Amino acid sequence: MISRFLPVVLLFLGFALYAASFEPFGAAECAYVFSALLMWAAASWKMPAKSWALCSLFGAWAAWLALLAWLRFVYPPSGYFFALALSLILALFFWVWLLALKKFLPSAQEGFLLRLSKILFLSGLWVALEWIRSFIFTGFPWLLLAHSQWLRPAAIQASSIGGAYLVSFILIFFGLALGVYGLRVWAWHRSKIEGGNSGRFGRLTPEFYIAALMVMAGVFMYISDLPKKQNAQKLFRVGLVQTDFAGILNWDASMGRDNLQVLKNLTLSLKKAEVDIVAWSESATPPMWPVIGAEGMRQWCEDVASDLGAPIIMGNGAYFNNDGVATSYNAAFYVSEKDGLDENFYAKQKLVPFGEYLPSWCFFLKEAVIPVGGMAAGQKSVVFDCLVKNKIRKISPIICYEDIFPQLGRSAAKAGAEILYVCTNDSWYGREGGAWQHAAHSAFQAASLRKPLIRASVNGLSGVFDQYGRLVPCFAIRSEEGGIYDGSGASARPFELVDADGNQLLVKTLKIARGCPLANDEGSIYFRGAGYADLVSYKNFEGVETFYAKYGDWLPKLCLAYAIIFLFLNKNSLTKLSIFKR
Repeated sequence: MISRFLPVVLLFLGFALYAASFEPFGAAECAYVFSALLMWAAASWKMPAKSWALCSLFGAWAAWLALLAWLRFVYPPSGYFFALALSLILALFFWVWLLALKKFLPSAQEGFLLRLSKILFLSGLWVALEWIRSFIFTGFPWLLLAHSQWLRPAAIQASSIGGAYLVSFILIFFGLALGVYGLRVWAWHRSKIEGGNSGRFGRLTPEFYIAALMVMAGVFMYISDLPKKQNAQKLFRVGLVQTDFAGILNWDASMGRDNLQVLKNLTLSLKKAEVDIVAWSESATPPMWPVIGAEGMRQWCEDVASDLGAPIIMGNGAYFNNDGVATSYNAAFYVSEKDGLDENFYAKQKLVPFGEYLPSWCFFLKEAVIPVGGMAAGQKSVVFDCLVKNKIRKISPIICYEDIFPQLGRSAAKAGAEILYVCTNDSWYGREGGAWQHAAHSAFQAASLRKPLIRASVNGLSGVFDQYGRLVPCFAIRSEEGGIYDGSGASARPFELVDADGNQLLVKTLKIARGCPLANDEGSIYFRGAGYADLVSYKNFEGVETFYAKYGDWLPKLCLAYAIIFLFLNKNSLTKLSIFKR
């Protein structure tokens, strides 16, 4: 009885560890071992193959449903349907891999090269499937396996070579190698108990040592190029504003006016922190009043920048009506405190399906698009020449969920960006794990391209990432009464303490402040307020074009090619090839 149900337990425990490795659970180390449990489940499965197919599909769906539960907050009740549907679509990619795992399961009795060829195939297939879902079904590369490691800087440095895909490859390869090691140890002990010839090297699993070397190589990359004080340079201070207005409420005129007042108050409070530039979120001003197209909105934004005495980068809208043909863009802008709005705006290239546009193959769902729908897509990355502290800084915007597409960050880097700027409206995600999951992608954009990244959200995670993909310390503006300033009443001037090296200290403990997003006193990222962080750049990355920036998605393409070759050879039986014989 135990032997019959143990594989089922292992299977679903593997799915549980897979889900736990991501936010909001945050047990990143589970990403190294979940595939080993799935392998052991497949190796010990006693029930029919059809049962494996059904159980694995259900488990993958349940894991993704747990991760995407926050989707129910997006324009309910439609959000419940999208949570079920999208999690099922993503589960299908996982399911294909699980079917391949069962069919091409490495055996403890097989020779090393044959086992290695299968592990490479399964690891490559995982990466190839992650890459394929970045463009199929409109594209949704949300939570690649690599993104589980976003708060582990030593684990993500390899992304500068192969993007997030290389980190995913290392994680899945390690788990599968661990799984084979477990199978071989089990087979060795069983043979010894049964009196068989277990062999002196029956437990030796070279692929596990290869996997360990891969992990250590990533750690070595971090250690060999550790952030050093002599390389760090604080370029300027960034102000961040979170109005915490739910997206749908911005379509109410009265609430829209309240939003503008709160936005202005929070922005001007940053003047006391002596910020050099302020970053607003996506849809910072109400979308019904786009900065291009709505009379008075442009002047309002320019007046705020002038009163602040510093430039503003912001997410906003652009509306054009040419001969009765209306075109609207979800866009990002640069507003100089001296010269006003720069009309060289960036138009969002990757629009949200069913939110900002309706895919042509879903023409029958016209009523499913929410009020911000019907937008036109931009065609290229844009670099703002921002005058900050009397020096031109080349900042390239990425809007909302565009940061989950690594190709867009790479395109911005190719266009000459020195700094990336993500403006997003995570208020649609509720107050669970959605905003944390989303922010993980920004960490990889920064680390893979070695570009500092500014992230501003309506609520959710706002902060600054350095070139290692780490959050730098962020501090909230306080009211004169001592609490978090929410745009009402008067704000206080920040009281700052620094050590001899210029590191900012926490006032309560006098310890060096650690990297963190903008948060309130309870540690929550979901609140109304403003804050600031010092954007740090490292001299050792100046003028560096990373391997990933130069060559892009070379790894998933290579993985896909290997998977196709492997399947072709398997059709003609791999075991017939002399190189794979024991």
